[in-house]
Amino acid sequence: MPRPGHGWYEWQLSPVARDARGRPRKQPFFISRADDVPLALAGLYEFWKVPDAAPDDPSSWVVSYTIVTTAAEPGLHRIHDRQPVALDPQAWEAWLDPGLTSPADVRALLDGTNVPGRFQAWPVSTAVNSSRSNGPGLVEPLPADQLEGAVDPATGEVLGR
Repeated sequence: MPRPGHGWYEWQLSPVARDARGRPRKQPFFISRADDVPLALAGLYEFWKVPDAAPDDPSSWVVSYTIVTTAAEPGLHRIHDRQPVALDPQAWEAWLDPGLTSPADVRALLDGTNVPGRFQAWPVSTAVNSSRSNGPGLVEPLPADQLEGAVDPATGEVLGR
């Protein structure tokens, strides 16, 4: 059974702060459910064989996957224009059911997942920009004095110097 997560990262382009190259500064945010319910994101996967590969070549099989996204809910739209579709726990079993093939049934599970107020978000350290970074500190809120032109998702206020 897949394991639910706690949240995801998203990067906000600053409307006022620039990086050393003159581009909008990117502030990472950590986003999680406001009610601390475990997070499961809707995804799709497929196994497929490279068309021109030898029939007996085991390395010709490819596994591809994607996370389903939707328009960002109010507040989160100040961070990014889209967000992953987060399924409520009562929908997990149905989403994982291999018999779920009807487009209407899939839509029914996805509709209503974008409910305002389900998530909370806070700025975090740019250490998350490196795949070498690891540890629980990566989800800790960044102190206000370290922010440079980030926009508060709840209020729309520009924070930092």
